[in-house]
Amino acid sequence: MALPQLNNARYEVTIPSTGQTVTYRPYLVKEEKILMMAMESNDSKMIMKATSDVIKACVYEDIDIDKLAMFDIETLFIALRSKSVGESIDLNIKCDECDAKNDLQISFDDIKKPEIDEDSKVIMVTDDVGITLRYPSFKDIGSMKPGSEESIEGAMHLVVQCIDNIFDDNGVYDAKNETKKSLTDFVESLNNEQFVRLSEFFQDTPSLSYDMTFECVSCKHKNVQELRGLQSFFT
Repeated sequence: MALPQLNNARYEVTIPSTGQTVTYRPYLVKEEKILMMAMESNDSKMIMKATSDVIKACVYEDIDIDKLAMFDIETLFIALRSKSVGESIDLNIKCDECDAKNDLQISFDDIKKPEIDEDSKVIMVTDDVGITLRYPSFKDIGSMKPGSEESIEGAMHLVVQCIDNIFDDNGVYDAKNETKKSLTDFVESLNNEQFVRLSEFFQDTPSLSYDMTFECVSCKHKNVQELRGLQSFFT
């Protein structure tokens, strides 16, 4: 006799960068196992792959995960998690003062959704030359060398990868029609102040966030911390 088949509820979530509404189901025990193994590894690459695999398994529509912005992935994952394990998440947060660990709980509904400012994508490097950037995609972040996020090499890689176009009074130059070397040469020709303007775009990239305020159970220090990005809520 065949075992009974379980019917999973369906939910909807909107992808922030595209406005597309997709349908998804909660993840199952077999998929939660993948996530737990990735979390225990503490390996960012493994966590990203596990997250991608679970999203692909649970979202019914055919979406290109690699092209989605990181904050899209965060939004999809948090939606999945909220319907799979409950409406809140238990976190273990270190005190800023004494490093004691504090057990805290937050509601998924209280996590702030990413705010997108399309105008911020256009960076003027001179009075008549500008660059239009796009938000880093899941693939862009995955292509970076581990630990290079804060280095000049990592910043340069991300800037070159995320140039949409370069424009001046004579026209618009689509990055798709340029070689990686020509784009790299252009970025390397910028002065420090101009490069900093580009770097700040990535520092301010939209992300899921939560303002955590708590009193340490050990030293009573009043902590104010911002949880930001996927790994902050991956627990």
